[in-house]
Amino acid sequence: MRAHLAVATLVFLAACTAAEPPSSPPAAPPPPEVATSGFIQAQAVATVPLEVTELRAFMDANPLIGFLEATENIAPPDASQVLSGTWPEPGATRWLRLADGHYVVERVLENQPDLFRYQIFLFTNSTGRGVEQIVGEQRFLQQADGSTIIEWDYNIKPANALTRLFVRQRIDEIDTYITGGLDGLAAAASAAAS
Repeated sequence: MRAHLAVATLVFLAACTAAEPPSSPPAAPPPPEVATSGFIQAQAVATVPLEVTELRAFMDANPLIGFLEATENIAPPDASQVLSGTWPEPGATRWLRLADGHYVVERVLENQPDLFRYQIFLFTNSTGRGVEQIVGEQRFLQQADGSTIIEWDYNIKPANALTRLFVRQRIDEIDTYITGGLDGLAAAASAAAS
């Protein structure tokens, strides 16, 4: 029993220490199989007074990542570079550099007029110690009045049962992070529609 407690304590301490930012962008490893269960989910929803096609065109010119703002423990992206394929076509990968010098790698899974799905599968920051992957889904729901509802699900797959507890403790902050970004995008798109 003591050995299990000691191992759990060491895992906890390792998860709590900050990882050093890499000196250069990471090489993307082969992506893992896309998870379909075991997620902890954060969700943001916004309504924009644009039709789906107009909103998607606005988002192509003004990517959502540009509206994400730092929280206490989450740094927003400040640069990106395509690693393979043509972004945002399915199969394309890119790295995002975060404002704290760390990187994540993401891959497009689906890109349809009413759905954008992607997978984040590499994290150079301490998130990588506890999160296996994130599967993001952005759904665009056309409304009869010409507006569009955007639903953004951020499906986080913890690496194991222990790290699941840490992810659950951060879910409110993750909700704040994605809600703030989506609200910023919605405000900018609404202003552009005026």
